[in-house]
Amino acid sequence: MARAINSYLKGLTFFVAILLVAGGCLDLKSKKDGDYLQQVLALEESAIKSVMNNPQEFELQMQLLLPNDSILLKGKQAQFSFVDYSKGQYFYPASTVKFPVAILATQWAEQQPQISIVTPYRIGNDTITHYIAQDLIDIFAISDNQAFNRLYDLLGRDFINQRMADLNLGPFRLAHRLSVPQAAAPEHPIYFFETSEGIASFQAQPDRPVDSIVVAGTQKGIGFISDEVQVNNPMDFSRKNYFPLETMVNLMERLFPLNCSDCPSTFKWSKNTEAFVKSLMSGVPRKQGFDEVQYPDGYVKFFFLGDSNQRIDPSLKIHNKVGYAYGTLTDIAYVVDTKHDLHYILGATLLVNKNGIFNDNTYEYDSIGLPFLAQSARSLHQLLVEAKTGR
Repeated sequence: MARAINSYLKGLTFFVAILLVAGGCLDLKSKKDGDYLQQVLALEESAIKSVMNNPQEFELQMQLLLPNDSILLKGKQAQFSFVDYSKGQYFYPASTVKFPVAILATQWAEQQPQISIVTPYRIGNDTITHYIAQDLIDIFAISDNQAFNRLYDLLGRDFINQRMADLNLGPFRLAHRLSVPQAAAPEHPIYFFETSEGIASFQAQPDRPVDSIVVAGTQKGIGFISDEVQVNNPMDFSRKNYFPLETMVNLMERLFPLNCSDCPSTFKWSKNTEAFVKSLMSGVPRKQGFDEVQYPDGYVKFFFLGDSNQRIDPSLKIHNKVGYAYGTLTDIAYVVDTKHDLHYILGATLLVNKNGIFNDNTYEYDSIGLPFLAQSARSLHQLLVEAKTGR
């Protein structure tokens, strides 16, 4: 409780520095040869070449969004650039789904007259006390599954999916909790919030059944492990969570508008709560009291740091959410470089599962995936700095 309250109070006085400029819109068709992503992916760096020698095998997708009147856009550069070697195939979003659920849960709490994110709550007959503020800390600091599951059950799957549809960000479908039996069960427990006026109870309605999504690439690999037995058929992801990279980029841009310094917020929350959430997104585990040996900065920052135990550069703020499971690594980030007056949104996902067997815990995260994400982000950032400074 103390950690949650203290962290939140610190957040109330902390406003994230955001470098914003005015005007403009997103053009999804503006990819041009020779853009920044293409330049980075053509580098001779071994970590990059390990993927780019056969990017189709890794189902690589990357997207970069720059402010539309940035000095970086002079010449042939495009505001929005992307590569997609997966041909639009499905990828498993893993913990990136915690990002929208955390935002929606925070907004939900702000709209309840007797509740804030530091109001204590219990679930059903459980005696353990929780706080939404602490759930947010655990989600962004160490990507905790149980914190996510609590917010999932508080809101209900149908509510989350409807709210995401209302935001009109692009395709999205939440289907299940994470790392629990019967993850897609439709029922939700009762939540009891201890307000100043007494106990307030909430219970989400049972969810509708989950349908299969119709997206290319939901049948993956040549086999999978189920109950410790290998099944020699592709693994079916059609009833899993669905959060395409384009939707992630749109959500991040809605939260951190690149081209508007005074746009009204899409999300109905106070300035203090907004600043708190954004500070958590740019934070690292040690800042929330977690052991740095077990949870180095790169534990939640695949871009720049995923291949090392180094600490983040103080002039670099990476507001992000990562995900990894079933051999898929994903990071979606809003990057602010206060030293060089740079800010942009970067997203990437790739599959590292050479043997084609899913759920066997044999993936090339450390040897291929994390080095690629870290090095490509470092190289891209250096390229942007050089373009900005003219050096």
